[in-house]
Amino acid sequence: MAPDSNLKAGRWGGPHVAMTVTSERTEIEFDCGEASVDGTIVLDRDGAFTATGTFVQERPGPTTPGGPPRRPMRLTGGVKDDTMDMRVMLTDQNEDIGSFTLAFGADPRLVKCK
Repeated sequence: MAPDSNLKAGRWGGPHVAMTVTSERTEIEFDCGEASVDGTIVLDRDGAFTATGTFVQERPGPTTPGGPPRRPMRLTGGVKDDTMDMRVMLTDQNEDIGSFTLAFGADPRLVKCK
């Protein structure tokens, strides 16, 4: 087994999700939201990860001044080769945003809120 390592930097994509990973930050875009995680996402020896960050819900139509609130979230999942399974939970109200499957280098397929 490999020792702990970091999530591979670059672009990950899949249905309803796009992720850009750097050593400083991970940015995630969903159909109707966006999220960020500061720092690196560390994988354990089995490829599993847990990371915390913030999530902003996007809605169609006009937004309020200052935009929607940033909410705390937790990402959990795992990586095997170039495939990632990830679940997104908003921790302030234990709200499940959903589960996503991404592939390294794949184009995302987003359906933006309008």
